[in-house]
Amino acid sequence: MVNTILIIGMGEGLSLGIAEKFGQEGFKIGMISRNANKLLGLQTKLKEQNIVSDFATADVADTNQMIKAIQEIKNKLGSISILQYNAVDYRMKNIMDETVDDLSNGFKISVANAFAATIELLADLKENKGSVLFTGGGSANYPNVDMASISLGKAGIRNLALQLNQALKVADIFVGTVTISGWIRPESETHSPKILADKFWDLNQARNQVEIVY
Repeated sequence: MVNTILIIGMGEGLSLGIAEKFGQEGFKIGMISRNANKLLGLQTKLKEQNIVSDFATADVADTNQMIKAIQEIKNKLGSISILQYNAVDYRMKNIMDETVDDLSNGFKISVANAFAATIELLADLKENKGSVLFTGGGSANYPNVDMASISLGKAGIRNLALQLNQALKVADIFVGTVTISGWIRPESETHSPKILADKFWDLNQARNQVEIVY
């Protein structure tokens, strides 16, 4: 049986790096984001590397849309072994310029729907003794006043990872996060998508620590 990783919040950069790494290790790749044309382009890139993938579109701020997209991916690719949640409310906005509604919506994108996706896939993850891998960020520990929603979201996703790791280990489901403490750039000698994808792979293989801070 070929395992499948589902990446929610798929795009160029880190998530493509993760898709390439896990694809090279024999995984099929499921992808969810809003833009079908972008996803089609990423599917073409993966196909050039002989990596099997498929996609569904959803606005991850909308829980029902996201769950429908998850079901669509399962229909196309089968049971999911790994959930990789990469979505975040990426807005460069000062905390004093934020609104309650915007921060609430940001929390839904960055944290609450990561939980919703985990619950939706719980049966698959139990069956496969699978994993949930969250994309963390250094702003969880060092919040930036001009990245208010991002900082709150990364603090939340780290906390969610710690809680779910405890809650789901009894079902042989591993939950972990890579807390990325640096700017992700293709040319970076420390924080390129390729290097960071290896960190996610190592976290998943070892399954013995909740968090890698890198």
